[in-house]
Amino acid sequence: MKNERVVFHGTLKQLFGKVERGDMIPKLQASHAPPCKFWTAFMVINGIRHTVPVIHGPTGCTYSVASAYKLRGCEYRGTPLEPTTCTSLEETNIIYGGEGKLLQAIKEADRKYHPDLIAVLSCCCSGIIGDDVETIARKSEADINAKVIAIRSEGFGGDFRSGFEDAFKAIIDLMEPPTKKMEKTINILGARIGPTYTEWVDDLDEIRRLVYAIGGKINAIIAGGCTVQQIRKAREVELNASWCYDWGQKIGQLIEEKFGVPYSNTGQPYGLKATEEWIMGVAQPLGLKNKAEQVIHNETRKVMDDVNCMRQALSGKTAIIEITEFPGPIRALSLARMAEEFGAYPIIVNIHPYTIKERMPSIKFLLEQGQNPEIILTKGLFSLGTFRSSRDTEEELESIASNYDNAIYLGNPERYPNIPVVNLTTRTGYPHYGYRGIKNMANLFRSAIKHSSRSRSKLYKRVLYG
Repeated sequence: MKNERVVFHGTLKQLFGKVERGDMIPKLQASHAPPCKFWTAFMVINGIRHTVPVIHGPTGCTYSVASAYKLRGCEYRGTPLEPTTCTSLEETNIIYGGEGKLLQAIKEADRKYHPDLIAVLSCCCSGIIGDDVETIARKSEADINAKVIAIRSEGFGGDFRSGFEDAFKAIIDLMEPPTKKMEKTINILGARIGPTYTEWVDDLDEIRRLVYAIGGKINAIIAGGCTVQQIRKAREVELNASWCYDWGQKIGQLIEEKFGVPYSNTGQPYGLKATEEWIMGVAQPLGLKNKAEQVIHNETRKVMDDVNCMRQALSGKTAIIEITEFPGPIRALSLARMAEEFGAYPIIVNIHPYTIKERMPSIKFLLEQGQNPEIILTKGLFSLGTFRSSRDTEEELESIASNYDNAIYLGNPERYPNIPVVNLTTRTGYPHYGYRGIKNMANLFRSAIKHSSRSRSKLYKRVLYG
């Protein structure tokens, strides 16, 4: 494509190679920046029930994460919103150190809330002055009832991905030697969901449904609302699987290397083929192949009308999948595979080179599985701002869409390409995973095709993009 707005046009494999060789390294961490290490570590800890985070830093960091993840509702599935505490570091503590204040805060959190686990998270202030949060965490356990872990999560100490991974490593240290083996039982890895979720719980519900349908059981969804006791027993399962290959991969491989619990390398179950692969990736190691084949046959039969609808909606079309706030990069690749399965030619727009760099093992796995869609990167991707409010990326998307006949757009409904728009973010469209996902996705495609001729609000577009 000859377009002055396009800075890269090729395949995923070609982009991967450029990033791997250092030919395309962004100057900024990411133009449309992800959260810092502190935020992402908190996301994981937020997914363990009856856990109190003690944030060793000023009140601003605490308010930010608590307002984002805990103050948007009253409870999550019967679990009351749990506290987020803070050492409230001030100027004096920055000069003389805050370790004593941290020790007091841990004891107070134990006395007030009686949690199963206290997780100390450092942030930039405590990281800069070098407070030894690990030693304080170990020392505090002598005087309280809760287990205490410490995660060095100061924002400058790593990128967003290291926050997730360091938190998952700390969780692994809670896993105790097995006293028995739980037959036909798995852990689901890589979730980051607490009393208020940061991912769509509906997809986890569909995974849970399919595991039970084939005769399997689940010990824990780590860390998607699991308990400390479930984490302690995590080594007793026969298999670990992921709900998102990217986020489950690291912890799954670490547990396999450290404890010998096998990990099922399966991607996200979008569409028929990927769903079948996910089910069989769990069923075969558990000795449930025959039951799984029966479930796949019965479930596929139930959704054939929806499968035919998606084939009709996608066959012969160009499926333009843009990475905005949703879907993220791995989901976009899963959507591209699904679109191709149902007869479309997928093109992914604006998968940031930083994203490739931070997800290299996952991207490499997907390439090895044969996923190599066409990729387009635009100039607007490398500008400061957010995807949703970026006039540059909106205009670039419209320009790209105009080059294709019979195209369809999958992504954010706040985009205005002159083609049918599949709204992937509508709350009624979940889950996306599995067989229920196929039914929901078919409904989204039906709506997109049905309403494609309806005019969209020019005023709203001006509000969004100026």
